[in-house]
Order: sequence, then structure tokens, then C-alpha cells
Amino acid sequence: MAAVNLELKEYQKAALDRFRSYLRDSTGDGCNVAFYKATNLPYREAPVIAQGTPYVCLRVPTGGGKTIMAAHSVGIAAQEYLQASNPMVLWLVPSTPILEQTVDALKNPEHPYRVALAKDFGRNVSILTKAEALAMSRADAEGGACIIVSTIQSFRREKPNGDEDTEGLKVYQDAGALMDHFSGLTEAQEAGLEKVEGTKRPVASLANLLRLHRPMVIVDEAHNARTALSFDTLARFSPSLILELTATPQTDHNPAKEKHASNILYSVSAAELKAEQMIKMPIKLTTDRDWQKTIGAALDCQAALEEAAKAEEAQTGEYIRPLILFQAQSASSGDPTRLTYDKIEKFLIDDKGIPKDQIAVHSGSRKDLDEHDIPDPECRVRYIITVQKLKEGWDCPFAYVLCSVAEQVSSTAIEQILGRVLRMPKAKLKNRPALNQAYAYVASASFDSTAQRLRDGLVEGSGFNKLEAASFIAPQSNMGFEQAAQEFEHKSDPLPEDDLPTETVQEAIEKLPASVKQRLTYDAERRSLGYKGPMTKESRNLIQLAFAKAPKAARVVERLYAKSNNFQTSAAEEEDKPPFIVPLLGFRKQGELQLFSKEHFLDLPWRLDQCDTSDITNRFKIVDESQSGQINISDAGKVEIDFAKRVQGELAAVIQEPAWTLPRLANWIDMGIKHPDITKPSAVVFIRNALNKLIEGGHDLDILARNKYDLRKAMAAFISELRGNRETDNYAALFAAHADQFATSAELSMIFDEQSYAFNQPYAGGTKFNKHYTPLIGDMKAEGEEFDCAVYLDRLDAVKYWIRNVENKKTSFWLQLPHGKFYPDFVAMLDDGRILVVEYKGAHLYDSEEAKRQIGEAWAEASDGHCLFCMPTDRGFDLIDRTVAR
Repeated sequence: MAAVNLELKEYQKAALDRFRSYLRDSTGDGCNVAFYKATNLPYREAPVIAQGTPYVCLRVPTGGGKTIMAAHSVGIAAQEYLQASNPMVLWLVPSTPILEQTVDALKNPEHPYRVALAKDFGRNVSILTKAEALAMSRADAEGGACIIVSTIQSFRREKPNGDEDTEGLKVYQDAGALMDHFSGLTEAQEAGLEKVEGTKRPVASLANLLRLHRPMVIVDEAHNARTALSFDTLARFSPSLILELTATPQTDHNPAKEKHASNILYSVSAAELKAEQMIKMPIKLTTDRDWQKTIGAALDCQAALEEAAKAEEAQTGEYIRPLILFQAQSASSGDPTRLTYDKIEKFLIDDKGIPKDQIAVHSGSRKDLDEHDIPDPECRVRYIITVQKLKEGWDCPFAYVLCSVAEQVSSTAIEQILGRVLRMPKAKLKNRPALNQAYAYVASASFDSTAQRLRDGLVEGSGFNKLEAASFIAPQSNMGFEQAAQEFEHKSDPLPEDDLPTETVQEAIEKLPASVKQRLTYDAERRSLGYKGPMTKESRNLIQLAFAKAPKAARVVERLYAKSNNFQTSAAEEEDKPPFIVPLLGFRKQGELQLFSKEHFLDLPWRLDQCDTSDITNRFKIVDESQSGQINISDAGKVEIDFAKRVQGELAAVIQEPAWTLPRLANWIDMGIKHPDITKPSAVVFIRNALNKLIEGGHDLDILARNKYDLRKAMAAFISELRGNRETDNYAALFAAHADQFATSAELSMIFDEQSYAFNQPYAGGTKFNKHYTPLIGDMKAEGEEFDCAVYLDRLDAVKYWIRNVENKKTSFWLQLPHGKFYPDFVAMLDDGRILVVEYKGAHLYDSEEAKRQIGEAWAEASDGHCLFCMPTDRGFDLIDRTVAR
């Protein structure tokens, strides 16, 4: 299994935050309304599942890290929806190999998946297979998070043809080891369970145990579990909620044909994966009609990549062994000429001299991958031959090259294997551009049709957006490996003397990261830079920022970048845009200019314990202590139970909690509230003081403990409001007393770049834009006032380039507000070199955005005329002209 980073990526955090908000809203509004609030899309109930069950999907393209997100989702669901510290989870995976990998990872205390669970449940986590669950103890079921990992097939009572499934039936049969779970149940609890025929005794089965605990269901690769039989199986366990994770969710909705669309709560784009360095992009494609030439070219590519990998290891210590995945043709008794896996293997050994121990076949009866640990440096395998798909669950970032020898290969066949070459080793860009890309060699007479099939494969199998996929397939060109392997030093033109003296050049180089600095040299006599090997975009950006004080140097660095990568003239022209450098806002503190952020107006830690707690009595009310659910009449005239409250009540009834004390309750509440700006002792003192206020107001401690989740929610909202008031007051005080300390500087800048430009959805409108800095435009609707503002900028003569500044991305431009960051809508580079920032606001919102205008104008004023800011409203785009004319 591929290495997993513990730190969540920005898009993973955003998706999980959406899941958190959805569950929070579902508690009060119901799953239907909550989904519409989150997406503006209609909600579709899961077929045969109890009405009101939250049923949503997080769409994450191949290589995006779905499993680590699933691990984090358990704690979110327990806190925000189930309101239980001991949730039961049924984690369903598509196959036995993936099951084994997932169980091994979740049981390993040091694996990031398990660490994610421990963050919320500590050591109180049980990981069980179905076989282990059939004998689980009551302590396992009730002592903490209990996660049963299985395939959905192993829980089915019948096979697709209607015959009984003897293995699946075990889940529904009496199991002596489970008898203890069903002692001491109330009549209400027993009512929902299957009974032994002719008696009132509940069957001591795993199915009944799941019903009792109302499991959260996680469905990995959910597109594989869409049949009526799958939904019938899930319905038997009375799930509390269902979370799907897949790259390719079902989008067609036609219940008459058993097509049930997923409710896509959040969709991650390939651009976000690319910006987070999770995938190798673009895919460089080469086609040739001759299959032997195709294989030869792929072998040459692998050899060159391996040389680049050795140079990378010598520089960084990271081991990479690039692999080729060969896609052979399936055997056919009627066509002996087909290029089957054995023929490819024979050609590699006999004609190309490849040692047999460097080849692994995984097709039919040959399962060579089961015998190899591919990431191990001692492993010699470099060539893997398959037909339609590899070993399920096999994810190896060492896979770099796809070579398909089937002339009429379909997009469906390609997508089975294409995703295997996309993952970036260690999710980090390499110093050699060749190692940041994937490669495809296909035996085909038509480049265009093959490229389209690859694009279709990215969409259908890897979950990419069609517009994104169109830009991710590029023709192969001279890779320039010879110079890279020899560490060839490329020389730049002379740097300008008037604004860049030698001392300044040397100071700038010294500030660069070691990985860039050791490849960059400076010849003081010739006033030229030297760079060893091909310069990455990341390195180019860092060097541009280092020399930002000298605008004339940008052109020299840009030409050196193109030269080091051996760009042809057409490619150089395409890459020949000037760097898009935007100054950030700085604030002088003790004589040092620092990036302006919350720390400049908030002293930390915040002494929350000094705040008045008396208002908690107005914020927390116990409406009805006896009810665990509410009965309402729906618009359709049906009687419905408040689903969330009923689930919470049933889960609370399963567990017998120990007696609560004031310190224990205060600590429990504190553990569920994130407060990085407050020390734990300060927070606990505040919470205890608030609890005492409630007790003085007549609330019994046991009653407070019984309603502890609602109490924690009220306490968190109280603390959040106090925090907001503090931030607003301190922010205003700083502007009043220290507005003259704002400044901009070349050292505090960010740079827009195609590699790091992240967005959620690409613009798909019919209007063509000519000046957007990157080929794809992120998160912009095809109509409306904001769209009209973009059209105005694109057609403005003074604008050289502009970019849609996407909100909440770490590579976007931002300014600090009292409660968060402000991401203006558009950033433009003017022909005269100035930077223009535009935030468009509808007339109904304009008056409430004073803080954004204030910080935007402060940024512009601090730049000594280099930066401009405006906030047009009500289509008053002439404000942009007046701002530019200053």
C-alpha cells in the first residue's frame, strides 16, 4: 500500500468540514434540508433504507487519499451526529485484498489511519473482521469505537441468482459468543430485532447486534455497491448514516432501471490533487502503429527515468524505482496472433534482454505481485504485465509508465490501469521535472483518438472532470535526460547591473532553500546565473521571488528556466509568460516586517477563564428531558420521527454510563471543543464556572450529563461568540492605533503558477477568456454579476493577465480579517507591472463588507502605488477604470 501522509491536505480538510457541517445541520433540519443547504441540489433517499437516514458521498479522484478521509470521518460522525463516544462502524470495501490491507493498516497503532481514529477515541478502538465480529465481546462493542471491516458480499443472505449464501447467512444466525449482548434489553430495544422463530427471544446474531448499535456505514469505492441487493443488505442493519467514498459516483438517477444516484456532498477536483502534489501530471503520450517500437520506446523512457531517479536519490536521499505497467491483450482461442501476457514477457526477455526477475505478471493464474514487496529497494521488479486490471488495492507511486499494445484499446479498459501511474511518490514534487509526470505509450495509428481514450479513462475511471482531463494529456517531447543525468549546468544571460548589484544577488541566493541553492551558481565576473539540470517550476518561482526586488531579473530567470528544460521555440513561447508575483500585506513588529496575521492583534494564549460565564443560562435550555425523538407531520401527510434524535436516544440506551462528576463532565465537554488559542486549564475553568451557573439555576448534574452533547454544542457556540467579539475589538483597535505599521515588500510575496493553481470546479461556460493566466479558470459561474466583472477585466486594455482567485486555497492571495482570511475575487497584472485586486460585491452585500474594503485599501496604500484595490458593486465596473487611472 502506498505511503500515507498524516497531515491532511487542504481539499481533504474542506471535504471533511463539509461533512461535519452537513451532519450538524442534519441533526436539526433533517438530512434532506441539510443537503440542499450544503449543495443547492436535491437530495435522494437511499432505496429501502429508513427515510431520514443521512446518505452522502465524498467524490475524490484516484490518488486523493479516500481511506485517510474515511478514518477521520468516524470521529466527526460520532461527535456531530451520533453523539456517542463509542460508535459502531461497518466499513465496507470492494474486495478481499483491499480488506486485508485496510485491516492491517487500521490495526497498526503507528499507521496514519489508526492515528486518525486515536485522535478522537484514544486507545478505545477495536478493529474487527467479520469473523472476529461474530465472536466480539460486549466490551469491544461498548468500550469505544468498534469498527468492523468487511466486504458487502460477505453480509448478503443470498447470491445474485437468489440462492442462499451460506457464508453470508452466518451474520443472521444465532452465535453463542454474542448472547451476552442481548441481556437486559428493554422492550423498545427488543422490538426492532429479529426473533427466534416461535419465540420472543432476539436472535443472538451479528445482524441484530448491528441493529442494536445503529452503525455508521462507510462504503469505500461505492460505485461497486449500487445493486438492489446491496441496498437491501444495508437496510437489514438499520444504519444511522451512510458515507460513500469513490472517484466515480453514480450520477444517473433512474430508479425504474435500478439506477440510484449518489448524493455528492463534496467533489474534489484533479487541480486540487495536482496543487497538493498528490499526482503526476500531465500524462505524456506517445503512439506508434508498431507494437514492438511502442514497447522499445517505453523501455527507453523507463531507463531514462531510472537515471533521473538515481540523480534525485543522490541529491535528496529519496529512493524511486520507476516501473512500466504493460497492458497485454486477453487470450482468444480464435485469434492466435493476440499479444497475450506470455508473448510480451517472451519479447522482453528474448529480444530486449530483460532479466526474468525484473518482470512480474499479474493476470489469470499468474499472481506474481503477491510475492513481491515493490517499494522495497531490494526488489528488482521494474516491469509488470497485466491485461485488464492489476491486483486490487495495489497502489504503488513507483509506477510511471503505462504501455498498452492493444490497437483498439477502449477507455474502459485503459481506466482499469491508468490510475496506477498517477500517484506521486511521497506526495512531493521532485527536483527533476521528468519525475513529476506520467507517461503513456500506446500501439495505435491515431494519436488524437488515443489521447481521447486516455481522457475518457481519466473521467470514467479516475474521477477527473472532463475539462481537467482535456488539459492533462500532452504529446511526448525530448525529455532531455542526457543533460539531466550529467548534471549539465545551464548558463543565463547577464543580470542587469542597475538594480541588482552583486551583493544583492548573493544575498538572494543565500536565502533560497538548500535544494535550490545547491543547484544554482553565480558568476560575478559574467554576472550570470548557472543552474544544474532542468529547473522545476517550483524552483523557478522561488528564484523569481528571491529576485523580486529587481523586476528586470525576472526575464533572465524565465529564459534560464526555458533553456534548462530544453523547450522548443513553440513550447518556450507557451511558457514565456512573466511570473505572476503578488505582494502580501506585512506589519512591522519590533522593527521586523512580518506577514500580517491574527497574531498581530491577538495575544495568545487567550485567558478564557477570565470571561463572564453567566450568559450560559440563556444559551442552554432543556426542552423535554423525557423525549428522545419528536413526532412531526410532514408535508406529504406522513408521520415521521425526528431521525437524528431517535438514533441518539437509541445509542444512549445501549450504554450504561458511570456516574458523572462536575470535573469529569467539564473535561468531557472540553475534549470535544477545539481551541488552539486557549490552554486546557483555562478552558476547563471556564466550562466548570459555566456548569456551576447552570447548577445554581436549578439544573441537576445528572440531567446536564444526560444532555451533554447539546450542552457541549451550546458551550462551543458561547466560546466561539466570545472569541469573535474579542477578535473584532482587537482588530479595530489595531487599525485605530497602528495603521502606519502596514507595508509591502518583495520578501513577502506569493506567486500564481499553473502547477499550484487549485480550484473545486473548472469554468465551463461558453464565453472564451483570452487573458486568464492559466488555461483553466477555477470556480466561476457562467453568468451573473461576478462573471460580468471577469469579462470586463479580460477586455480591459490595461490588463495583461488576470486570474480567478479561488477562496480558501493555500496558494491563493489573501488578506487578514478579524475572523478569518479574505480571498478577493480577481487579481490582475497590468501592462505597466502594477497589481490590481478586485472584489465584486452585489448591492445587497456591499454595506456589510466594510472590513474587506478597509484591509484592501490598507494593502494598496502600503505598496507605494504598486498595488491597487477596488470593490465595484451593482455592475459599476467603471470603478475599475478609475482605479487603474490613478
